[in-house]
Amino acid sequence: MKNRALRHIAVVLPDSMDKKTARIVADGLTWSRILSAIPITIAAWYGLTWWVFGLYIAAALTDLLDGFFGRRATPPEKDDDFDGKADVVFSIMTLVWIWMLIPGFVEAYWLPYLPLLLVIEIYLTTIRVQEPETPVPHFQFGRFAMALFCFLLPVLLIVQDSAWFVHGVLIIGTLSKIQMVWHFATRDKSNLAEQAEV
Repeated sequence: MKNRALRHIAVVLPDSMDKKTARIVADGLTWSRILSAIPITIAAWYGLTWWVFGLYIAAALTDLLDGFFGRRATPPEKDDDFDGKADVVFSIMTLVWIWMLIPGFVEAYWLPYLPLLLVIEIYLTTIRVQEPETPVPHFQFGRFAMALFCFLLPVLLIVQDSAWFVHGVLIIGTLSKIQMVWHFATRDKSNLAEQAEV
């Protein structure tokens, strides 16, 4: 489904799109996803459920599109995983919006996963701080987990509660984080040592 949608987008876009232009578009879409947190939060604060639903879907689509343009663009000037950081912000804000709109969600579903996810995030943040030049991989499983997570809020806004779906999303999301931890814990550090000596 996702690949079919991207093929339709590719028909609309010119084949000769400049790589620099593609980078500008990709980064602009990423910024729009980050900034969308402001109107979505305001709508959630006032309980405008369907505004939240529509704005959230639009913001989630930018994640699909910025990846499409990013793969066709020149590499970013700074290898700081801008898209990954935007995903973290969007994920955190998604949980905030669910907390604002779905009573009891945090206590019923989120708290059991919180200790493990905190430990994982502390470890990954430590890696990013201590080794800022280390590239952050984008695994297919992680992309799938993020795409699935983007369905969490819309589904809950429609059905209000779906235990099997919520736990499935949170388990898959946690496993994608564990995959990232495994990557960093088992990676070859010899290149890092060589870089430190230069």
